[in-house]
Amino acid sequence: MSNASERLDIYENMLERSRAMLESARHQEWDALIQQRARYVADVETLRRAPQGEQLSEQDRQYCARMIEEILEHDRVIREQLDARCEELTQLIGNSRRQQALVRAYNQGQGTLSQRTRPSRGTEGRT
Repeated sequence: MSNASERLDIYENMLERSRAMLESARHQEWDALIQQRARYVADVETLRRAPQGEQLSEQDRQYCARMIEEILEHDRVIREQLDARCEELTQLIGNSRRQQALVRAYNQGQGTLSQRTRPSRGTEGRT
């Protein structure tokens, strides 16, 4: 197999992985996205180390350019999905902190309130 066809195979693998990552993001399957991302990064590293001796034909360069454009578009949409998820998690964390603060305030208030409503010593039984 030639260097050029090996590089095309790697780009095709990267494109398939980016499609899988996009589907995972759209279905909010974050663990699957992370697994696909790890494989994608391995493909990028393989591409980086691949020999660059043989030049791609004009047709192959155009094919690679289309694959890269699609990969970049997938990346953009995935980032939008991740940004939305990050915002959602930020809101959930904020809500959780507010609930914890309310529980603490309520618990502190209960102690103070129960002390105020208890009869003081020495006044029990007197009317």
